Amino acid sequence: MSIFNTIMHESASLFRFIKLFAQANLQHRDGIMQDRSALLAQLRSEIASYAMRAGRALSSLTIVAISKAQPPERIADVVRAGITDIGENYAQELVAKYRALEHLPIRWHFVGRLQTNKVKFIVPIVHLVHSVDRERLAHELDREAARVGKRLDILIQVNTSGEPTKGGVPPHAVHELLGSILQMKHLEPRGLMTLAGLGQGSEEVRHEFRLLRTLRDELAHDFGLEHFTELSMGMSSDYPIAIEEGATILRLGTRIFGDRPTHA
Repeated sequence: MSIFNTIMHESASLFRFIKLFAQANLQHRDGIMQDRSALLAQLRSEIASYAMRAGRALSSLTIVAISKAQPPERIADVVRAGITDIGENYAQELVAKYRALEHLPIRWHFVGRLQTNKVKFIVPIVHLVHSVDRERLAHELDREAARVGKRLDILIQVNTSGEPTKGGVPPHAVHELLGSILQMKHLEPRGLMTLAGLGQGSEEVRHEFRLLRTLRDELAHDFGLEHFTELSMGMSSDYPIAIEEGATILRLGTRIFGDRPTHA
């Protein structure tokens, strides 16, 4: 066999290998997508069932998939399966994933503690900031929103558990903070957010969620805010209680993505 024929034979074999590998990889990705779609359909069914028991419609709830530490390809699978609200805890991670997934119809949420020096990175990207808990942060968000020419939707984070390690304004100080925010021209307060205390029993969690709902209703009444309606509360372990207590936004991580990837 000539050298030319040998090269052509080896090239054809390599092409067949690459083609078979690509087909196997595509079949693997299709299988993952089917599994992800089935899991999300089951999750939606569960949420709809809890909502129905509480006399609510599924359409009254927004599911935010919390993608902390998840790679962009997993987020893309979730978006293609129908969940397009994605939440991130860290500014750097949000920016990197936004750039990687800019071609997809994602509404980005920022749900973690936000440092004022990171505000400029997230304001042009996010649909909703869940974790405003101090006036200085609100002023920085307002300044950056003015710079990029947008009105930014925000939630005030309330520390309903009283845990000193948790972010959030104390319940007694929410009126004062909201009053200050309403003087800022480029922020639109939409409601409240909370994290339930760690290791709490179901009744303690229910009490915290009920407190948040009561605060929201009082604030909307006292300030005459027609669109101050959102309650971001409820995660993978306690979202059924949150639905019963009036949540409008559920922040779900492991129920959507499974365990976070481990890195060596």
